[in-house]
Amino acid sequence: MRRPRGDRGSTELVVATPLLLILVLLVVQAGLVAHASQTAQAIAATALAATRAAGAGEAEGRAAAEQAASQLGGDLLTDVDITVERTATTARVAVAGRIPSVLPGAAWPIHHEVTGPVERFTEAP
Repeated sequence: MRRPRGDRGSTELVVATPLLLILVLLVVQAGLVAHASQTAQAIAATALAATRAAGAGEAEGRAAAEQAASQLGGDLLTDVDITVERTATTARVAVAGRIPSVLPGAAWPIHHEVTGPVERFTEAP
C-alpha cells in the first residue's frame, strides 16, 4: 500500500518537534542560570563591601545582603542562604539559593562566594 505523497515529512516532524522544544527550554534555563548567577554575585559583592568597611561587622554585611536580595532577587532566587564571616583581616560572604526550573524534575542550585581584606586605619609613621 502506498502512502499519500503529502505524508512524507510527518515522521520527521513528530521526532523533531519535541527535540526542538527541549532545546528551546534548555536555552531559556541557561539564561535563568546566568541571570541568577549574576544576581547572587551582586548580592555577595554588596554584602562584602558593607562587611569589610572599617568599623563595620557581620551584622552590617548581613543587613546589606538581605536588602540587596529583596531588591534584586525577586522570584528568581528562592531559598536564599546568606553566610557572612569577618575576622581581623578578612571578610567572606557566601550566597546560595535555588533557581526555578522550566524543565520538570531538574534542580538548579546556585552558589557564589567572595572574600576580601578588611579595611583598617593605620597610623602614619
